[in-house]
Amino acid sequence: MLSGSSPSMSPRPRFPLRAFTLVEVMMAATIVVVAFIGMIEAIAVMSSSMAHARRQVFASQIIDHEIEKLRSASWNYINGLPPANVSNPTSIAIDLQFWPNWSARTNYQTDNVVSFAGSWYRCLSANSNQAPTNTLYWDEVTTAIDTDIVTILGAQYVLTRYVTNPLPNIKEVNFTVTWIVPTSRHAADGTPLNFSYKRSNSAWFGQFGLNLSYQKS
Repeated sequence: MLSGSSPSMSPRPRFPLRAFTLVEVMMAATIVVVAFIGMIEAIAVMSSSMAHARRQVFASQIIDHEIEKLRSASWNYINGLPPANVSNPTSIAIDLQFWPNWSARTNYQTDNVVSFAGSWYRCLSANSNQAPTNTLYWDEVTTAIDTDIVTILGAQYVLTRYVTNPLPNIKEVNFTVTWIVPTSRHAADGTPLNFSYKRSNSAWFGQFGLNLSYQKS
């Protein structure tokens, strides 16, 4: 070995550098897209379920309010409620306290009702962004009527009642709230596809103080 020369070193093994193929990139992208679609679907289902739950709670509050009003009413008033049956109930007004707040972004139609600045108003003529203080489009009122249109939480609500007399001096008062939720979908004939839901409650009232209630559906 010559003086000053460095000892011989074996060469390091070389591994070929390998990139992702187009097929692998496409497969990875497909997996990511499928995962995102699943997440979006899950979020949509969750949002729809929460909205439905809020509407159910709102319907229950309407019925509970009506029952509590009857609890403080006299027997003469309850006994004088017009009788009806489940197939032909009486339409009654939804109480003022459940009227939604006026919004400048909502398109209102005749008989829509709103709350505004501590007062209540009924729509006289279809309008948008016309404040309830504009008497050309709104009428200030203090009572509700059964033709009022209560639209809240993206649904239109209707309240009905029928009264039966199952026993002497006993009245059974049945309330049903029905709400219709519009969608962007259409049926095969092209008509808008809407979904209808309902919640019912019954309350019993006695001439001598027997009061109880139960949820039917």
